[in-house]
Amino acid sequence: MSSTTPRAPCRPPPTAERLTAFFAFARQRLTTTSDYPAAARDYALLRTLYHSAPRVSEAIRFDQCDVHPALGPTGKLHVRFGKAANTSGPRPRWAPMLDGLDQILAWYLGDVRPFFPDTTPLFCDAHGQPLKPDTVRDRLSHLLDLEGRPADDRFTPHDLRRACATHHYEKGMDLLTVQQLLGHWHIASTMAYVRPSLTFVEDAWRRATSTAVTSLAG
Repeated sequence: MSSTTPRAPCRPPPTAERLTAFFAFARQRLTTTSDYPAAARDYALLRTLYHSAPRVSEAIRFDQCDVHPALGPTGKLHVRFGKAANTSGPRPRWAPMLDGLDQILAWYLGDVRPFFPDTTPLFCDAHGQPLKPDTVRDRLSHLLDLEGRPADDRFTPHDLRRACATHHYEKGMDLLTVQQLLGHWHIASTMAYVRPSLTFVEDAWRRATSTAVTSLAG
């Protein structure tokens, strides 16, 4: 008998409604915080993790020049240090700036980033150095503390990446496209990320039925 302890099931990522409430809180806090630059940076970074789905290790290595607003319909982020498979070296990719992220990063670069030292990192600390992964996790944890929601409503930076995959899949994005968005080598990795809501099948059935009825009526 194997002595390996079974891995606990991964909990679902935060819902779209949960994240809408969280980001509304984070945005409102910008008007009252005593450290506006750091709070605004955190807001832009967390929105980036959710809307373009980079890993935290990838996002903290973005330079300002990696934001390309003119590429594609909404602009793209150049993930130059994408996670490698085994020892193959970095695997670059282009991540689209979806759901208004292009406007958020335009605001951040124009109005917030100038508060920090004139260095190359997109998301930097007070000394102009790239943020560290633990710093990102701690900053999110502190923000969730301030929000004061129940423990079940808490999430991690990585959960934002999982939420991005799940919510786009629920809205109709096929798995192969989600795979490209996440930068996965294997579709099995993407399938492990996607955790639709408990009513996903029923919601899809209602959409399909509504479309069929509309087609027949037309």
